[in-house]
Amino acid sequence: MNRRSVAAFLGAIFWSCVFGVSAGAGTPPVLSPAAAGESPFPSAILRHSAQGSRDLLGLPVDPSLPEREIARLADRLRPEVTGGADGGEVVSAFRRILLMEEGFTYDKSASDPANYLLESVLTRKKGNCLGLSLLYLALADRLGIPFRGVYVPSHCFVRYEGNGVRVNVEFAEGGASWEDDRYRREFRITPARPYLQSLAPAEMLGVFLKTLGAGYSRKGREEDAIRLYDEAGRLYPGLPDVHYNAGVSLQKLGRLDEAAGKYRRALDLDPEMAAARDNLSILLAGRGRYEEAIAEARRAVELEPWNAAARGNLAAAYCGCGRLDEGIREYRMAVEIDPGNRRLQSGLERAYFSRGSHPGGASVQALP
Repeated sequence: MNRRSVAAFLGAIFWSCVFGVSAGAGTPPVLSPAAAGESPFPSAILRHSAQGSRDLLGLPVDPSLPEREIARLADRLRPEVTGGADGGEVVSAFRRILLMEEGFTYDKSASDPANYLLESVLTRKKGNCLGLSLLYLALADRLGIPFRGVYVPSHCFVRYEGNGVRVNVEFAEGGASWEDDRYRREFRITPARPYLQSLAPAEMLGVFLKTLGAGYSRKGREEDAIRLYDEAGRLYPGLPDVHYNAGVSLQKLGRLDEAAGKYRRALDLDPEMAAARDNLSILLAGRGRYEEAIAEARRAVELEPWNAAARGNLAAAYCGCGRLDEGIREYRMAVEIDPGNRRLQSGLERAYFSRGSHPGGASVQALP
């Protein structure tokens, strides 16, 4: 296989690099001590949300709006959740007042910053799982209610945990209660994976900053994203997504050794993180370390056999080192999963051409 063919296959590898999970002037602030009398968790969320609204949404920020709305909502909740209210009554009151009467709704889009920046969530009365979780947690902090944030891969929710009562609140189903076992099934959480734990406020702030960093990355502001990931990692060092997202930004900046280190750190924490194995395989193939690249890519495919892009990366790694038959096999399986994907079709065609054949199996011959 000639150098040009190898380069073509390596180029094909890079098309499925998975980004975490993305303007204006200004650099995201790092955490600073809260003003006297303020609770550190909501005040830090609000500071970062305000900066994110300016930078990612280009919106003017009314610094008094979030405080006014949180105070108003807390006043509505207080008579229902203090005194003799038990855990079930508290959870029901939050759901009724916030989701039914106030009309806060769930929007599954993770890429729209308006869905998780708290000022926007309060203004629009709409948020994704993170935005609505932050709303609950900010109010719980003010009212002294034992809600905790919980993170599972690419999703979060809140959990009431106090006085012997434990209730998960799932916003994707209108605030319904899901058992832990359902999350294990839905998100493929095995005992080896570090998820489904009740988080401290600092750790939940780390989840928020991880997501905010991905918003900056989607804007092409990778250095700003990395600063946020660094802060998130200090707050919640055990969150694999922090290290994975940092690896993506470093890879986009061409800092490949650092990116590989971040992917390996994410895999130390979560050996079943398929996206990290997939991206690591891309870096290894780019360095000509094909056996390692193939091993990582094969493991990614084993973890997510339905992922056509990951299977395409495995195919490209096989073809890049001349193992064309194996590469063609993987490309064909990827095309079966995603028949409309032109990149996969093109990779398969290149593989057949390099082998000197076409999909029908006959040899390619020059015209007389």
